[in-house]
Amino acid sequence: MLRFAFISLHSSPLGQLGGRDTGGMSTYLVGLSKALSKAGHSVDIFTAAPRAEPNPVIRIDQDARLIHLNNDPALHLKAEHYKNIGAAVDAIIAFSEREGNRYDLVFSHYWLSALCGRKLAAAWKAPHLVMFHTLGRAKNETCSGENEPPARLRAEEDLAREADLLVVAAESEKKRLENYFAVKPEKIALIPCGIDRSIFRPYSSEEACLKTGLGSGWEILSVGRLEPVKGLDLLLKAAALLPLEDQFQVIVIGGEGNQAGLGARLREEAYELGLAGRFKLIGPVKQLELPYYFNCADVTVVTSHYESFGLVPLESLACGTPVVGPPVGALPELLGAVRNNGGMIVEGRDPACWAAAIRSILLQVKPLPGEVLIDGLAKYCWENAAGMLIDAVVKIRAPL
Repeated sequence: MLRFAFISLHSSPLGQLGGRDTGGMSTYLVGLSKALSKAGHSVDIFTAAPRAEPNPVIRIDQDARLIHLNNDPALHLKAEHYKNIGAAVDAIIAFSEREGNRYDLVFSHYWLSALCGRKLAAAWKAPHLVMFHTLGRAKNETCSGENEPPARLRAEEDLAREADLLVVAAESEKKRLENYFAVKPEKIALIPCGIDRSIFRPYSSEEACLKTGLGSGWEILSVGRLEPVKGLDLLLKAAALLPLEDQFQVIVIGGEGNQAGLGARLREEAYELGLAGRFKLIGPVKQLELPYYFNCADVTVVTSHYESFGLVPLESLACGTPVVGPPVGALPELLGAVRNNGGMIVEGRDPACWAAAIRSILLQVKPLPGEVLIDGLAKYCWENAAGMLIDAVVKIRAPL
């Protein structure tokens, strides 16, 4: 049995999906930790994110726990507070000493966590695994609305070179690490993300529409955090070019709290583009409810400038709903895997091209998943991800 210390300081994996600091990484942490637990390993996930629960230790699975360090605002780390890493290191070491735990591996998620994980790995003489989830340089290069700080860029370069193993979920992200930081391919483990197939699966359209209150016309769905890199302005501009006689709605799921301003701007832009009666911002939705929206939708549109993987397209396809999106993250691989009417890749960001692609999908009969879809997505499961991670770990440490 291996004992993992997962570090996710700025974001709790049990936070509300769709918020500023809670997205695909949270789903990844929960799914992977559960799969590792079921495979006989132990996982403690450490976070400094504020908690709503009174109990600082929450059991996610039999041998997987989420540990909130405390509610001290100094430990709720943001980019501008990265120098407070030492307080988080001290809190985690104190917890491990109280419980008498010795961790075999430190797996850090996001650059802030990796700064902490680097110190923990040195203190415990354990290998340090890093998954950045997104890269600051990639965000800055692909989206003019992003401005990741120099401290992040420097830290990611140092961490990429110092880590014992870098984990990525898509071939495109592997190439970025090689090109940006001259990382050798053998130091990178490509481990695709997974989904819970008991949740993300086809439902009857009647059941899905009854649950969501949608379904009066074509439903064009977007799911994710409200931030510039998601490029939602492109979705609105493309929708505004669809024929007026088409009965459609643009449904956006995501955003809360400090993202209210971005939501207001989206509503204003929708109004200016003539979509006032065809645009609905739902806000965050619980994961167990998301499949109903995917099943009710006629197409899921991803307009991101950059994705390190992109769980939303995978979840949509698993529900039998086609995807239109750019060649980012794992989307080319996903559509290549399912082939049969899985959706379309759109090059560039011309709204007219996106409108044409969206309408082309809407005019098709929504495909049923069938054997092609099921077989094509078979490798995208958390059990497979856990197995691949263990295989990668074997290569960087003494025989188990």
